[in-house]
Amino acid sequence: MLGREQKAWLKDRLIKSTATWKIWGVTNGPLDMRTDPQNLPAGLAKTPWMGKDYGTFGSGDFSGAFAERAEIYDTVRDHKIPGFVTVSGDRHSFWAGYAAPRLPPDGFHPVGLSFITGSISAPGLGEAAEYMKPSPMLPLFVRKTAGAAPEHTINLTIKRGVRAALEYASSGDIARARALTNPDVAPHLAFVDMAGHGYTVVSAGPGAIETEFVCIARPIARATTPDGGPLRYRVSHRAMMWQPGGAPTLEQRVKEGNVDLST
Repeated sequence: MLGREQKAWLKDRLIKSTATWKIWGVTNGPLDMRTDPQNLPAGLAKTPWMGKDYGTFGSGDFSGAFAERAEIYDTVRDHKIPGFVTVSGDRHSFWAGYAAPRLPPDGFHPVGLSFITGSISAPGLGEAAEYMKPSPMLPLFVRKTAGAAPEHTINLTIKRGVRAALEYASSGDIARARALTNPDVAPHLAFVDMAGHGYTVVSAGPGAIETEFVCIARPIARATTPDGGPLRYRVSHRAMMWQPGGAPTLEQRVKEGNVDLST
């Protein structure tokens, strides 16, 4: 993803920085987008999962540059750099979580925080799934019930695993779905919304950093009110500065709206 000189520059700046927060503006998202097809019910797919452990969605962004991303994150770890944060876009969805060089079954030791902002108007995978043809796999992407707006179960598939997504698609019961969470599928994620539009505000101070997602209703018509129209939700993720060699902790606060499928 990065050229040799660019990567060396980035690592050098991280090591030498005296800033409180070391914020890397990544062109595209580094947070893994994966799930656990090894846990699909027998017979749902034509053939059983033939991969090892987890599967990814094949994104062409930094989440797929496993070795290079780990090299950069390992630099943060080895030099005990606190306050490391990545901010990015390009995925047409909202994400909040932890920068970690590896995920289970290879361990999980975050070295920083990571945020991806939703698009203003470009559709995301969640919306695209609404137009997929019916198939046994469709409930892993979207739930459709008569008289109701589509619900994007892809968020659960990514954050909680296939069993949670299938349960919600069947029952509509978020508590039952959460009870089936695979804790190893996404320990790096605090929030994911694959159909979120809006913007993100990052506020970094001497002792804490806070990222707020402001999600608007799907912008398919021009807003007619001065406030820009209705919001779907506002949710913030806040972390105190951590010690060198330590790990960050995100605190989530839902300020407005319903984010049950995203948290």
